[in-house]
Amino acid sequence: MDKVIKLTKIFLKNSFSNMDARMGISSKSKSKILIYGILFLYFAGLIIFLSYNLLDGLISIHQETIFVGMILFMIFGLAIFQTLFSSINILYFTKDNEYILPLPLKPYQIILARTGVMLIIEYVIIFLLGLIPLVMYGVLTNAGILYYITMICSVILLPILPILLISIIVMIIMSFARFTKNRNRFQLIASILLIGIVIAISVATSGTRDNLTNEEMAQAVVQANGMIEIMKGYVPTVDYMVEALTTNSLFIVVINIFKTFIITAVGLVLYLIISQKLYFKGLIGNLFGSSTTTSNKKINQEKYQNSKLYKSYIGKEFKTLARNPVFLLQCLLPAVLIPILMVFVVYSSLNGDGGLAESTIKMLGNTPTNSFLIIGIILGIIQFFTMFIYISITAISREGSNAIFMKYIPVSLYRQYIYKIIPNIIMNIVTIIISLGIAEYILHLPVLTLVILFVIATIMGILQSILMIIVDLKRPKLNWDSEYAVAKQNMNLVFPVLLSMINIVIIALMVYLFKNINVYLGLAMLGCLFIIATFVANKYLYNNQNELANKIS
Repeated sequence: MDKVIKLTKIFLKNSFSNMDARMGISSKSKSKILIYGILFLYFAGLIIFLSYNLLDGLISIHQETIFVGMILFMIFGLAIFQTLFSSINILYFTKDNEYILPLPLKPYQIILARTGVMLIIEYVIIFLLGLIPLVMYGVLTNAGILYYITMICSVILLPILPILLISIIVMIIMSFARFTKNRNRFQLIASILLIGIVIAISVATSGTRDNLTNEEMAQAVVQANGMIEIMKGYVPTVDYMVEALTTNSLFIVVINIFKTFIITAVGLVLYLIISQKLYFKGLIGNLFGSSTTTSNKKINQEKYQNSKLYKSYIGKEFKTLARNPVFLLQCLLPAVLIPILMVFVVYSSLNGDGGLAESTIKMLGNTPTNSFLIIGIILGIIQFFTMFIYISITAISREGSNAIFMKYIPVSLYRQYIYKIIPNIIMNIVTIIISLGIAEYILHLPVLTLVILFVIATIMGILQSILMIIVDLKRPKLNWDSEYAVAKQNMNLVFPVLLSMINIVIIALMVYLFKNINVYLGLAMLGCLFIIATFVANKYLYNNQNELANKIS
């Protein structure tokens, strides 16, 4: 076990190496702790604010136990989502694999260390998004020490099973790596196949509650533990911990924690048995059984001579994203996949047979669907989805050492910056269209409202794209040894989240201050605000185009 711990520390150090440099902070700087502290307090404060308001509303109608079920299912879902996009890279596509294999280590030690890295990364995220809301629940409901002990057990145990499940699926897919000659193409196919399998599982499990009629579901929702009862049965461990956290019986708590621990332990044993058979087949096949892509395609000179500059440049950006599996999965696909996955989650939770729209309308009560409150919620959801689009924030960093050529080609830097952010804007528009399509299906909004929402959300997407390339220009990560370091191990990725959270707070404040205002007047105010912000950001990018390129070398 000592070797596993040491190996985990080494893998973690490699995963988070040079983090201070990525943040633009000297490792010896006294301000480092202050900056990290401010970031933590910002996120923690925002989560506390949102949790308090949600809990306060639920407590007033005696539905506070719903909150526990929501948070635990969110923890489980986050573990699936994070592992989905990081497991292949952590398990197979890290540079240290070729150095680890010759060492006198047993297979299970390497597997446990790799899995431990994924779990620790999950815990960092879950601490903010899961533990803090559960603490808020305990404070507002005057829970005793038994609740907090159970809460800690829940946060520790729940993420383990989804990580094991996704990792096993990855190992099964990657065990075929030795049969391919094109490593990059296989990595892309394997990643897409993994996502497809998880979506298919989600669709299949969504049918397990279809036997509930709309009347039965509506009755369940208005009961004290209605939503938890609806979600019960999907995941046994979550079900047990929900019951443990919402009871005052010590016996029930102990029994449910024991059940969860046993299921998790059995899952871990099965995982080790299966992974020792599969992991090294895929690892060795990936390292030695395939080769990098070679191209013998002839360049069509006439095609490029007749091509417009902007088309060539933007096309090059999309090709870089599409042809590189890591960039495709981390930067491009989330714009489409995250809204779709959220639809599956919501659809499965509320009903699987057309009850989504009816259930949502019932939950809104007397609130008109075409109101400033509902429109603000829709804009906030769109902002949540777009925070995962990392095209603009990595636009310069993706070029690596080749970024220097931006200074030498006969195209102004400002135009190059605009060309680089257009893919980000386009993927924002894709996310907006999907989100508004869902909103129209559920709420049947007027066409005029949808058009105005589309325009405002697009303006916000343009603002995000401009601000994020400015951030990347000021703090580029050009010296990297793998694409994964740019797309995942890059602390600049916190800025899209920060901006989206700020926009959500602005929208929430506007809705709070002008909640009874005419919906179109409220949208006009929001539109003017973000148009001004976009104009200022674009002006700054244009006026400082040369100075912003100083760190490109």
